[in-house]
Amino acid sequence: MEEIILGVNVPGGTNLGGLDAALAQIAKDGWQAAELNLDTCPLLLGGYIQQPVVDCVREVFARYPLHYTAHASYGLDLRSGEAAMHRRVLLNSIEVCAMLGIDRFNCHYEAFSHDRRAEAQYRSLILQAADLAGERGVRLNVENVEIDDYRYALDFVSGLGHESCAMTLDLGHLWIAANRFGFDYVQAVRDCAPWVRHVHINDNHGIFEPMRLENKALYDTLGKGTRFTFSRGDIHIPPFWGSAPLARAFQILIQAGYPGIWMCEYYSHLFHPLNSQVRLRVRQELEQAEGRCAHESLQP
Repeated sequence: MEEIILGVNVPGGTNLGGLDAALAQIAKDGWQAAELNLDTCPLLLGGYIQQPVVDCVREVFARYPLHYTAHASYGLDLRSGEAAMHRRVLLNSIEVCAMLGIDRFNCHYEAFSHDRRAEAQYRSLILQAADLAGERGVRLNVENVEIDDYRYALDFVSGLGHESCAMTLDLGHLWIAANRFGFDYVQAVRDCAPWVRHVHINDNHGIFEPMRLENKALYDTLGKGTRFTFSRGDIHIPPFWGSAPLARAFQILIQAGYPGIWMCEYYSHLFHPLNSQVRLRVRQELEQAEGRCAHESLQP
């Protein structure tokens, strides 16, 4: 069995001045890894690398015994008409990862487009990024999202066939999509497992929020309290606080030999007094899944 390495995302809203305190809390809560969204700190301005910020972040990273992974800016849109800007952000994000010693970089697949030019542009940019990632010792992972069927992201990654590009499986996104599009969640995890090199673990109640597509700007302003109370959309609550069958997903991924970090991606700053409990629960569930896998392997 692979060693269980548990991580959590650096809270959204953390700025450069607050990064040290955020990582100190993550380490204090017992996590072994942390994922930084690259637009948390002004590492890129206009898509260009800001070396003083990189140096500052590297210095802060070195203070804590954590494994670091990265997430692309949520504004990255590789199907955008502003291809030059988004290409610069994408490629320089990978450069920043290499400078910071980050070996895993995650970006969203987002919604499949029936515009052939947009899809060709997406594929071309991911290929360029995967080539650069391979040169820099970084793995590029493409993540499924809740607004589309997981098979679009899976087919894209498997069809690309690039050794430096794999899949991030977001188990919370998958649960919403399964309920929205009517596919089997467990079978979807099985389908994706051979391509998965990074995992995001979060929970929800499988309810899709139409505003996510109808008015994204307004959706993003909804208060977390309201969204939690009514379980509106992709709420990123702690694992095992919603209804996603996460334990079954864990077992499938372990059986497939998943080699990566188990990254819990939830609004951890809103659950601050309970984060150690969340981590312990996830570790317990992973250990139980390992035990079930070991037991099944001994059966005739």
